[in-house]
Amino acid sequence: MKDYEKLTKEHFDGMAERYAATDGTYFSPLPKACCDAASEVLEETGFSRLLDVGCGSGYLLHKLAKSHKAEFFGLDLSPKMLFEAKKRLSAFDNVRLSEGSSARLPYRDGEFDAVTCIMSLHHYPEPRKAVSEAFRVLACGGVYILADVNGERGYELGEEEVKAYTLREAEALLAEGGFRVEQARTEPAGAIFLVARKPARCAVADA
Repeated sequence: MKDYEKLTKEHFDGMAERYAATDGTYFSPLPKACCDAASEVLEETGFSRLLDVGCGSGYLLHKLAKSHKAEFFGLDLSPKMLFEAKKRLSAFDNVRLSEGSSARLPYRDGEFDAVTCIMSLHHYPEPRKAVSEAFRVLACGGVYILADVNGERGYELGEEEVKAYTLREAEALLAEGGFRVEQARTEPAGAIFLVARKPARCAVADA
C-alpha cells in the first residue's frame, strides 16, 4: 500500500512557497473559495478555540485571526507549508501551529469548539480516523466544517491523493462518526461543503 502521508508531505513541501504566494489558487480557486465560505459560517457560529486540520500556508487562520479574539491552532503534515504559515501569522500571538496527522491529532478530548478541514479529505488514507479524531477533540455542541473537491465532478486523482468524495458519501462519513449534519451543499462550485455539529449532550467532557 502507498504511504499516502509521505507522498502528501513531499507534494506540499514542493509547492509550499508558490501555494502561499497565491493563497492556494495557482492550481485551483477552490481552496481559497472554501476557506472564505467557512469563514462566513464561522462568523455566525461563535467560537473561542478553533483547530484548522490541514491548515496549509495559513490562509484561513490568518483571515479569522484578523477579526476574532479567539485561540487558533493549525495542524499540517508539511513542514514547509507550516514554515509559510508561520511567516504569514507572525504578527499574531494567539495562533499555534503543529506538524502532524489528521488521524492522530495531538490535542485533548473536547479541547475545541470549532474544527475545520478544508480541501484535505481527499488526501487521507484513514478518513474515518480523521473524522473520529475531529469528533474527539471537539467540545459537546462544537461545529465541524468540512470542504473538499466534489467526487461527482470527474476529479482526476494525483499520486498522493486517495479518494474524491461525493456529497452523499461525505454526509455518510460524518454521520457514521457521530456528527449531525446541518448543511450539505455543492457550493462553492466544484466542491462539497458540509457543516456538522457534535451533539450538545455527549459522553466526552469538555477539556
